[in-house]
Amino acid sequence: MKAELESDFDLNMSKSKLKRAKGLALKKLESSFVDDSNKLEAYGQKVRQSNPRSDFVINLSKNALEEGKRKFLRMYICFNALKNGWKSDLRPLIGLDGTFRKGRFKGQLVVAIGQDCMNQFYPLAWVVVDKETARSWGWFLECLKLSLELNDGQGVTFISDMQKGLIDVVHNILPKAHHRYCVRHIEEN
Repeated sequence: MKAELESDFDLNMSKSKLKRAKGLALKKLESSFVDDSNKLEAYGQKVRQSNPRSDFVINLSKNALEEGKRKFLRMYICFNALKNGWKSDLRPLIGLDGTFRKGRFKGQLVVAIGQDCMNQFYPLAWVVVDKETARSWGWFLECLKLSLELNDGQGVTFISDMQKGLIDVVHNILPKAHHRYCVRHIEEN
């Protein structure tokens, strides 16, 4: 880095100055993550105000809170209109899937979708988690269970791939729900 600064910008800096500058940049970056966490909470308040009876849950890391820091852990959203639509008109079928998030904020976006009588997909709820684990799936399904009033899962079918720990989690949280899952087959050339 020192050589690049000298050649590109004609700067001559000592290693200690470079180290301090790097530390300041990292500190500023860390504080911007705290600001972003605060923005999420403000967004949650707006969701609750503009969409009464919508579910919006943000969890912060307990370890970070004990250190006096705020570190985003996960967030769940289920709008009231989506809940009401699923309860009134949709098939008792819920698809579960997740995808990786790229860029500045790593993690995964996990979604629950329904299907209407015209075979159109219908978003129900989504969660942003740090990684896809049995624990994060469990948290998501507990939130979804409350939002959609699924009770023990009687009469509901879940469809998914074989995500990490999901099969056991569905069975434990919604013991009377049906769960259909498929195994991905990768064809070799």
